[in-house]
Amino acid sequence: MTLLNNTFGRQPLTREVAGGLAAILIFCATLPLSAQQVAQPVAQPVPEKAKIEDVLSYADMLYGRDKFALAAQQYQIFIQEQPQSPNLQIAWFRLGECYLKAGQEDDAVTSFNFLIKTYKKGAFVGSGAYRLAVLRYNAGDFENALTYFKIARDELTAPEAKLQARYYYARSLQLTRQNKEALAEFNLVLEAAPQEKNPFYERCLLETARLSFDLGETEKALEKFITLSETASTREIKEEAIVRGGLLASEVGQVEQSEKLLNQALRFSDTSPWKSLAQVGAIFNAFTAEDYQKVVGLYNTGAYNTPNESRAKLLLIVGHSYRILGDLESALRLYSIVEGKFSDQKEGIEAGYRKLQILHQTGDNLLPEFAGRFAEKQRKVDPESSFIDMAYLMKAEWHFNQADTSASGPGSEFAIKHYTDAANAYKKVRADKIDEKYLEARLYKQGWSEIESNNRQDGILTLSRFIQRYPNSKLASSALAKRAMAYQAQEDHQFALGDYQDLAKRFPDAPEAEFAMQQIALILAHDRKIPEMIAAYEALLAKFPETDGAGEAHYWIGVGKFDLEDYKASVPELKKAREIDPDYDDRATLRMVIALYQLEDVPALATETKRYLEKPAPAKGEKRSVLPPQIIEYLGRKLAAEKNYKDAEYFLTAIADTEKPKQTSASIWRLLAESRMELKKHREAINAFDQYLLQTEKPSERASAYLERGKAQYCLRDFDASRQSAQESLRSQKEGRTNAEARLLLGDVAAAKGDLEQGLKEYLIVSQIFMDPEVTPKALLKTVNAYRSLGNQEKAEQLNQELTTKFPNFKAPKSLDPEC
Repeated sequence: MTLLNNTFGRQPLTREVAGGLAAILIFCATLPLSAQQVAQPVAQPVPEKAKIEDVLSYADMLYGRDKFALAAQQYQIFIQEQPQSPNLQIAWFRLGECYLKAGQEDDAVTSFNFLIKTYKKGAFVGSGAYRLAVLRYNAGDFENALTYFKIARDELTAPEAKLQARYYYARSLQLTRQNKEALAEFNLVLEAAPQEKNPFYERCLLETARLSFDLGETEKALEKFITLSETASTREIKEEAIVRGGLLASEVGQVEQSEKLLNQALRFSDTSPWKSLAQVGAIFNAFTAEDYQKVVGLYNTGAYNTPNESRAKLLLIVGHSYRILGDLESALRLYSIVEGKFSDQKEGIEAGYRKLQILHQTGDNLLPEFAGRFAEKQRKVDPESSFIDMAYLMKAEWHFNQADTSASGPGSEFAIKHYTDAANAYKKVRADKIDEKYLEARLYKQGWSEIESNNRQDGILTLSRFIQRYPNSKLASSALAKRAMAYQAQEDHQFALGDYQDLAKRFPDAPEAEFAMQQIALILAHDRKIPEMIAAYEALLAKFPETDGAGEAHYWIGVGKFDLEDYKASVPELKKAREIDPDYDDRATLRMVIALYQLEDVPALATETKRYLEKPAPAKGEKRSVLPPQIIEYLGRKLAAEKNYKDAEYFLTAIADTEKPKQTSASIWRLLAESRMELKKHREAINAFDQYLLQTEKPSERASAYLERGKAQYCLRDFDASRQSAQESLRSQKEGRTNAEARLLLGDVAAAKGDLEQGLKEYLIVSQIFMDPEVTPKALLKTVNAYRSLGNQEKAEQLNQELTTKFPNFKAPKSLDPEC
């Protein structure tokens, strides 16, 4: 093996393991290596024994003269040249010693470890283990020190060395919090030798007292402290035993013993670290036992007259008790006294901090100002104090709560201001200075505050750190949702979609899962990924059938089906949407109308169109979509063709613009007029015919329109207007059926006005010059009746005979007058 030659500095003992260990290295270095401690050889010496002994003796001689570097070289030669020598253990041990003396600690460690692992048993193994244990112990590595001390305890043979190894083995157990095991080992040290011959007896008794107390064995601890208070030879042990014995005696109800011990403690030197504790003994003991009522009771009775130097601690403890009991006013009073009178002491600083805690607990409006002032003052005294960070944390929490509970709601000027202040305060908190239990919520709220204060980019980064560090946090789903919303606000829809999908997958039962699934669908709708959007909304409804977004879901499913031209499937979804959420009424109905139009479902189309048209007008300033006129026209024509003139007239009227009649087509005006004629709405029909005539130039169409307008005027007994319309018809159409019917209308008008002879002329012209299976026999019959009325029976019979001959199947209507 290769042995390194570099040097390594030795580590000092730590404060927590002080109390005699400074002598350990001296003891190790001077530990006598008697014949009994050296392992016996496993074979007889070889023939070159003298030569071998010369090399080993020479190395030992150099070692004895403190020529450690030269000695180390000789030991290495011996080890390398005589690998089978029975004296290798001592050579390896001495080699490690040389390195240790020369300051080559790494090489020493290597040598001792080789010795231990190779030979495992024997005094030299024990001594090497002891040296390694001391090195680890002084370095604060108590776990590894424990292992080596155990080997030393088991392998060392000298009683005093074995005892020392056992003591520090117990101490290492204690320092690694293996209290039961440590107590057992300390007891073995106590039993190993009587007090006068046991250098560790007194220290062990103290440690067993401490451990008994820690393990809840109060009676045993008290007994040992009392023994030490009477027998301890060192002042520091005796004072601790007196004070802790007094406190324990008080706790177990041994009042006289407690007073006896604490009175002794009051006579300690002012420099004693135990005197102040004794002075507040009973109160402190009660506080340690969490008997806060007792603390307050003892304080109020004035049972303990403590000197000024201990008063800060006493008042602080009493203040804590008041705070824990909920008497915040009394706690504030005592904290203020401590902060004011002992501002430069740690108790004064803590009192100021506890005041902040109370202000935070009560939500006092002065908290931000006091917290800022406290942090700045504390930064000047102790910039590394965790109180600074806790003060900023409380300030941040106050502002966060103000914004979160704002009556004006998120986004208001008030909320934004407080979220901004919260974010700034959270940023000042140093993560390594506050308890781990606060880190998670602090990072989450910082990100939330940054986003709400419109600093979205920083907020996204903060929440990203939170999500990475606390992936399984109860707040993780909320953080994902908030970050996704921030992405949406920046129109980073794909990042937002990723967060929402992650949330829905990882936290399906989180309160935000429903919102996330809804947003997934909306983003897909925004990206025009129709099938995916439909599937997303269907998944939302399947998981959350009672969701507040059910109306929205059904609407967009309907819209999606509509866009995919699956009109039949879209209608029930849209209908469901408006049933659930009235806000979707107009939008859903409009889509339904178009879908039904595409499906040519006239009855359903009529129902939905009428529903839309009859809905009350929106409030002033609100806009409402207009149904496509071509759909309403289509509906009117279909209904008119089915002779459903009432509904046809309703829908055609809806698209006929009387204020801007030219914006309505002539065909609509004509159909509307005809429907009104069928419904006997003569006056309204006339208005429609007038608008039609203004837009129509074709003579034949104008002729028929004039004729129908004339009939309506006739029904209204406006005979002059009716005659004028009939004459306009004749001028527009010189021949044909329309012309013939216009002449009959002129005859009817003349007859109605009492000029039957003029009417006869009109009837006779039609009956003689126009041949039509419907118009001609009607004209003949009118002529016959006119002749009879005028007394010309012969002519009447002649024409009647003509009627019978030419039109044998003609059946006379009930009335020959225009149908009104």
